Order: sequence, then structure tokens, then C-alpha cells
Amino acid sequence: MKEKINIRYDDKHQTFHLSNRKFSYIMELRESTWLLHRYWGPKLSAYYGSNQPAAVKRTFAAALIPEIPAFSMEMEPQEFSCPHQGDYREPSITLRREDGCLAGRMQYKSHEITDTLHVPIGLPHIRPQEGKSVKTLSIHFLDVVSSIQLTLHYSILEDSAAIIRSAQITNLGNSPIWVERALSALIDTIYSQEQLVTFYGTHQKEFQLSRQDISHGRFSIGSVRGASSPQYPPFAALCTPETTEHTGDVRAFQLIYSGNHHVSAERDQYNHLRIAIGIQPDGFCWKLLPGESFHAPQAVLTYSSQGFNGMSQEFHKLFSEHLFPPQWSKRKRPILLNSWEMCYFDVSEEKILRVIQEAAELGFELVVLDDGWFGHRSNSKSSLGDWTVNPEKFPNGLMPLLKYAKEKGIQFGIWFEPEMISIDSALMRTHPDWCAQIPGYTPLLGRNQLVLDLTRQEIQDYLLEMLTNFLKAYPISYVKWDMNRHITDPGSQDLPQDRTGEFFHRYILGLYRILEELTARFPDVMFENCSSGGGRFDAGMSFYMPQTWCSDNTDALDRQAIQYGASYLFPPSAITAHVSAVPNHQTGRQIPFAARAAVSSAFNMGYELNILELSSEDRGQILTHLAEYKAEQEFLFHGEFYRLHSPFTGNDCAWMVANIEKTRAIVYFFVRELPYRKTRTKCRRHCPLNKLFPISLTYKIKITAFSNPNHLIQTERIQEAFLHFFSNCPFNGLLIQFQLGTIEIGKLLTGIDLIGFII
Repeated sequence: MKEKINIRYDDKHQTFHLSNRKFSYIMELRESTWLLHRYWGPKLSAYYGSNQPAAVKRTFAAALIPEIPAFSMEMEPQEFSCPHQGDYREPSITLRREDGCLAGRMQYKSHEITDTLHVPIGLPHIRPQEGKSVKTLSIHFLDVVSSIQLTLHYSILEDSAAIIRSAQITNLGNSPIWVERALSALIDTIYSQEQLVTFYGTHQKEFQLSRQDISHGRFSIGSVRGASSPQYPPFAALCTPETTEHTGDVRAFQLIYSGNHHVSAERDQYNHLRIAIGIQPDGFCWKLLPGESFHAPQAVLTYSSQGFNGMSQEFHKLFSEHLFPPQWSKRKRPILLNSWEMCYFDVSEEKILRVIQEAAELGFELVVLDDGWFGHRSNSKSSLGDWTVNPEKFPNGLMPLLKYAKEKGIQFGIWFEPEMISIDSALMRTHPDWCAQIPGYTPLLGRNQLVLDLTRQEIQDYLLEMLTNFLKAYPISYVKWDMNRHITDPGSQDLPQDRTGEFFHRYILGLYRILEELTARFPDVMFENCSSGGGRFDAGMSFYMPQTWCSDNTDALDRQAIQYGASYLFPPSAITAHVSAVPNHQTGRQIPFAARAAVSSAFNMGYELNILELSSEDRGQILTHLAEYKAEQEFLFHGEFYRLHSPFTGNDCAWMVANIEKTRAIVYFFVRELPYRKTRTKCRRHCPLNKLFPISLTYKIKITAFSNPNHLIQTERIQEAFLHFFSNCPFNGLLIQFQLGTIEIGKLLTGIDLIGFII
């Protein structure tokens, strides 16, 4: 029987070949010492070295072996790199000895192949799944002079195109060493006109797509904010200029980490291309005592020959089955109503009881009490850290709300921001030294609050005890875990002078410890990740929390780009999207209800508007939408997500959810620009649905005219866009209907539904 997964070492040619049915990844041990990168792409049955460039002696190149002057680390494609080895590019590992000199002349020592997944201690990681084969290659290197061991771990799974990489540094000597750089993965290749894809953003504008040519020099993104940040998520991908959503090669890198990170692409003078990803080296320095090991976080590398949708579906499947908490990976999520944009800080027992009653009647399954329920909080200036119920707003505590929710057959959830502390709080008055602060300086406020020093175990223990007691006292079904500022004062009274560079990583390790223990104690509580929206939306947090509030911007137009971008990395089940009020609270836009509902419906849908003041029309729309969504929720949750047309390159946006058998799909299409154009948008391309659904029948399009003559131009605009958008895409009896401000679903003989909107 042929193996589904294989890692083999060819002793004659000194090559490691990792493969399953989706890919091959090949490395070579040169001169039994140095590990070189040779291949990553479609599966190969064998490797004969045909892609290796000819060795050329270069001026200024340092020869590792005098008898082979052309052999230099400046010219060789590596799997890791240390400084001062003749390689002048960015290293992945930097180690400093007690005498101040750099160490790291690593030579191959040994390797082993196991049938387990390597798990870095104290860090989130890819999980094994029962009944699925896994293998790990661990390669050990040794600096014999400085007594330091480096171990590179490569894990693969039978059902994924992903390689899970990490690095481990062990001090085998008698003196401390300092780890100044410990990236998780590095790959060298020959530059072949590849483009680099990353994301940038800010608060309320997360996951904005960037695709650029790679020039000579070094390009990097990252975070020094103490969180993965909305500015630059820990992700990068290489693609060919011809790569689209559906075709072309993609090689992608994503870090399973929530703190300061670093991603770089470097093209040198010889057109060698290096991609590296890992913990941000700026401000990082870890003291490693004799016998201790440092574990770098895992990086997920995935290959796709089917464009960016293929890449995303690999991430989606891997994270759903091997990263998210197992109890939530296939469990339907409750449809929630959040109180924030309905009430802001103005919450009370009387008001929330009314919300529960109305929410239950409308068909919601969970009511979330957001900020404002604790301490004496009536604005953002007080009470963080005082996680006791506000007696003026809730004189009877929270139990009346929980009991009433249970009577109404609805769940109850609550908001926390445990990592923060207000100056105006009992906790701050009792423990003024608990906030992160640099000795001698007054810590800076952000959103009127300070950050608790999670590097200290006593503070971790305090938060664990407080949250545990709260969740035992109140049978809460859902916790929204927020984090609304970044770190400006990376100091702790517990860290000695030679360990101050450990603060940021120790903070994240402290956070992970809290989440690990808390989610284990309360496995049936749904924890949702939030950081002013998508400020810490990463694979590390997703290990503990299967869904994330991806943006505080609920505007349906802006959300198209945000959700489209986020779907590159995460499945729709992990991306929460709420239907909100108009005018929108962030942008002031007035967008029809049907379009607002549709933008959210392909994702983890909820609501965030005032249901206590609904018109009869609004109430009827919500009732209808919730009923329709519930009918399709299982299909949407378990389906495959496809991006069809990008809001970043044209005036329209479209995505689709299809079942695994590809016999049924729902397509969402949004026209983002109303003015009619005589010329077609040059960036618009048809989407090859005929390749996804192999049928070859005729199709027709019916455009419903609007009653208002002024809307005829918009009708022409839609017709032009749609005819071009679906050109060369045959369907059986396709019927598309558009009506301004309403939703029409065309039932197709092929099982494809199309939902279209004007935005």
C-alpha cells in the first residue's frame, strides 16, 4: 500500500524529501554539514538535482572549504542562516556568548523522523487529528566551540499542503548565551520575477491587500507593538505575475504567534531571494542558561498550484481541523446580538432584560453584554481591572439576566478586557506596580488605560482566579476577550537588567498560559478574540478562540475589503461579521438592509444594532433574514469559500460558498460603484466558475428594471458589470434578479444561488 505521507533520507545523495499527494519539499546536506534548500512545489517521485545552479566563484565570496572556492554561503540556498559565515544577507539565528562574541557556526549532527507532531513548549501549535497520519523531521546542528545546539523541526500531515516549521535552540555549555534572533523559518530560492503579497491596515481598515514586485534590497513588515497588530499581520506569500485567485503558483508563510513579529523578503545582487518569518528581533534578547532551550513559534508554509483560493483553502482546512479548539472546529456558532452599538456604556438590568426578550422573539440565539457592566464604568476612563458587577446598573447582579435568557431559550455572553487596568480603579489603587512600566518613567496612557504586566506569574494567577470564579458564579456561554491598546512601556519589576529584552515575548507567553488554562477549565464557553476589532487577529489567538471580531468598522462597503482580505488567511467561520444600523456609526453611510445582511451572511454572522427601536419594516426584514440564514447556516459553515472578484482591483466584489461535492453554491455579488461607465474596468476579470462546476449548458440573464426611472443607469451599470463578470461561465438556466434595497435569490437548476446587491 502506497504511503499517504512520507519523509525519507537518501544517504547516498544526502537529501531529505518530505511529501504527500499535494507537494514535495526537498533539502540537501552539503558536505555532510550544511543544510540547503533545493525544491518546494508539486509532488515529485524523485529528485535528481536538475534545478541546482552552476557553482561560480565570486569576488569577495568567503569559501567555507578552501579546496572548493566556489562553495560559499553567499551563493547557496539555505534553510537557516547565522551571521559571519560568509552570508551577508539577513540571518535567521543570532546568538551571543557571555564574552560578547557572536556564536553560531552550526554543523549537522544528526536527525530523526517520528510519527508525531512537534509541539513547542508554551506556544500555540498545529494539533494532530485522530486517524490522520503525521510525520516530523527534526534535524540537529551543533556549534562545537560554543556548545549550542540548533534543532529545526519540519512536520507534515497527510491531508494538507502545509509544512509546519519551527526552531529550537539549546544551551549545552556551562555559561549563559543570549538569543538575539530566532526566526521560525527561512527559505532561499532563485528570483524568477515573483511578486510579494502582504497585508497592511489600521484600526477600522484591516487586511488591505498589497501585491508588489520585488526589487533589489530588503523589504520587511512586522510589529513592535506587543501584538500582531492590524498594521501588518504575520503573513507573506510569493506568487508569479500571472497568478490569480484561481490559477498559478503560490508559496505562503503564516506565523502562529500573537506578539511582535517580523517578515522579510530580500533580493540580493545575484538575484537570490530570501523569505524569513518569526519573532521580531528588534528589542528582543533572551538569556538562555545552561541546559535551557528556547522554542520559536511555529510557522505554517503552504503551497498552492490553484492560485490564492487554493492557498486559502489549505489554510482554512488546516486551521479548522488542526488549530482551532477541537470542540468548536465543527460546531455551529450561535447567532448573536451584541449590545455595543445599541447601548455603548448605557447598559442596565431593565434595558438588557428587554433586549433579551426582543432578541428571543426575533430569533437570535445569544445576547452579549458588552462594555459598561462592571465597576463604576460609564465611559472609557475607569474601572478596567474591577471585574465586579456595577450595583447601580445591575442592582440584582447578573443572575436575573441569565435566568431570563434561559427562560427565553437564548444564551448569554459578556465582554472582558482582562489585560488592561484603568488608573481610576480599585485594582490600580491596590497594586500600582502591576502595570507594565519602565523604571523612572510615567507609563503612557492609551485609550485612557494601562497594560497589566503579564510577564509576572502573580498577575497571571490573579487573572486566572478572577475569571475562573466569575465563570463559575455565572453560567456564561460566551466571552468576548478584548485588548484595546498596544504596549508602549515594555518594563517589569521582575525582570533583571540582563533580561529586559525578554519582556514582549514573556508577555505573550503569560497571555497564552492564561488562555490555555482558562479554555481548558471552561471548554464549552465560546471565547471570541477581539483587539479593537482585528488588532490581534492571528493564528496564535485562534488556537484558543475559534472566532475573531475582525474590525470595529461595521460599514457594509468597507467590510467587503476587510473580510475579503481576512479570508486569505482564515475561514469564514473564524471571521465574525455583524449587521449594523444606518447611518453607519463609523462612516455615516446609508446602505440597504439586504446588502448589509448579505455582506455578513457568508461569514460568522451576528447583529449589532438597536432592536428596541425597530420599525415594523425593519423588524420584518430581520425576522426574514435570520430565518433564511438559519436555513443555510450549516451549508455556509461547512462549505468551501471562494473569492471571485476583488474589491481591491475593481468596482465590484464577489465571493462564493460551495459544498464539497460542488453541486450547489451561493454566490454573493456586490456592485460597489453607482456611476455608469461606458468603458469596462480594466482590472475586471471573469471568474472561472465553469472550472469549479463542470457544466456546459446555455445561460441567460434577466435584469429587473427599477420602478424609479432614475435608477435605469444603475440597471445598465449592473448589466454591463454582470455580463462581463460572468462571461464564459455557462450555467443551466441562470436567473439573476436585482431590485434596489431588496434581496432576490435565483433558484438554479444546477443548485447555484446568486445574491446580488447595489452598494
